[in-house]
Amino acid sequence: MAAFLIYVFVTSITPGPSNLYIFDSTKAFGIKGAQKFIEGILAGFLFLAILSVGLLFLFEDIIVKIEVILKYLGFFYLIYLSYKTYQSSRKTITNHTYQSFKAGFLLQILNMKSLLFFTTLVGAFILPIANKGETVYLYMIMAVLIGWLCLLAWSLLGNFLQKYIEHYDRPFKILMSLLLLYSAISIFL
Repeated sequence: MAAFLIYVFVTSITPGPSNLYIFDSTKAFGIKGAQKFIEGILAGFLFLAILSVGLLFLFEDIIVKIEVILKYLGFFYLIYLSYKTYQSSRKTITNHTYQSFKAGFLLQILNMKSLLFFTTLVGAFILPIANKGETVYLYMIMAVLIGWLCLLAWSLLGNFLQKYIEHYDRPFKILMSLLLLYSAISIFL
């Protein structure tokens, strides 16, 4: 159980696309303005949890075979997000993209870090205990709750640092872009 909790916390709290975009959204719009976007990301995280358990039980052999393809798709997706973050300006972030539930939900369900998170979670921690009915659900509920808390921590951090980062928008964008690049590279580490 300790290894499970460490894996879930460390993977959830480290920077990834959803964490960084929640941070950026609350930095730009505050918690209230980014609320629907945050709710979309949280709903997408729950959706991935439910979907991953169902699909991995049904297609365990196939998923293992296509994991390399998924990693490359995730790598290129993160490179794209890094580029878009680097290219974004104050004008593009204020276009309300980061205020919609749909944008948050889509970002999360296309987030390769989350897809790999749930694939590893189910493969390493859930399948070995799959014959213990309620335990599977308990582990997934704990994973979702810890993931949500970590995502919300990033939103609070973005909201809190909003005033301090405002004058350093370009260096901040470069830092966020580099963190997304690191996320892309870490897929293969």
